[in-house]
Amino acid sequence: MTNPVQTSSEPVSIVIVNWNGGQMLVDCLDSVVGLGVERREIILIDNASSDGSEQTAVSKYPFIRLIRNETNTGFAVACNQGVAAARNDLVVLLNNDTIVGPGWIEGLTAMTVTGRYGVVTSRVVTDGVPEEYYTMNGSINFAGYNIMRVFADLSQVFFAGGGSLMFRRSVVGSPFPEHYFLYHEDVHLSWRMRITGHAVGMAQSSIVKHLGSASSRRQPGELTTFYQERNRLLNALIFYEACTLWKVAPYLATDAIAKIILSVATGRKSAKGIVRAYWWVLTHPRSVREWRREQQSRRTVPDMAVVGLMSSRIIQGEGAAARIFNGLSRAYASLAGLPHYD
Repeated sequence: MTNPVQTSSEPVSIVIVNWNGGQMLVDCLDSVVGLGVERREIILIDNASSDGSEQTAVSKYPFIRLIRNETNTGFAVACNQGVAAARNDLVVLLNNDTIVGPGWIEGLTAMTVTGRYGVVTSRVVTDGVPEEYYTMNGSINFAGYNIMRVFADLSQVFFAGGGSLMFRRSVVGSPFPEHYFLYHEDVHLSWRMRITGHAVGMAQSSIVKHLGSASSRRQPGELTTFYQERNRLLNALIFYEACTLWKVAPYLATDAIAKIILSVATGRKSAKGIVRAYWWVLTHPRSVREWRREQQSRRTVPDMAVVGLMSSRIIQGEGAAARIFNGLSRAYASLAGLPHYD
């Protein structure tokens, strides 16, 4: 078993992206610095904040390396900037709306240095999420949606959430596709790691409190919906092998129709954002093919080994509707030859 005291001696670069983080950014940095900064480099990438939060941060902690962008480049680009600027091979990406607990770095490092994992995430506890959801870890379903309570083994998770994750630059390189801007870039990274033979894990001893996506909530509904829908769909089109993609196509098509209808009926999602997302994919076939070709050329693990870690459930919960639709989904998955974890 790896000794956390020994592994923590390796230098780590901490990358935090900020956009109008306000007091949350200061609280986040207080928690990080409070754990000690010896041999740790902190890089703050500011995406053209207008609230002065980045100035407040560097005034309080002048040893922080600040990189200011003239415009809001998005989460993915800013994270890649920070990783490129890092002096160390071990890198942590941390959201600006988090509070880290004791053992945060050590827990991540202990798993990462084993060499088994391409990326390791913390146990991120989000405000408002019931405690019952932390007794098991989640996965994604065939359409790319988060499904809670899948893995009883709490070191196992399908993707490493972007709130707090660690990797080696020498293994990952630039972590995120810059055209994603925000949303589902962490799924992209983890899926990329999985098809190239790297595991993805959760360090239960690395605990982070997440205050919620406060920055993204300030984005217009249409823009948020666009990136959520487009990037989720792109992940499926890029990472599934051709045979698997045909098998999951009914999920993707049904989801698109249902989501447009529900967005009009309930207003919970922007119908314009959804239509815009699918229109973007339809009008950029060359880009999609190039991104798909790039990722598939790296593949060393067959699809079934990766898909087997997904969930067949399409609705969260245990109600009557969930039982019916999830049962139908399991039946289709069995007929189509789609393995699943549950």
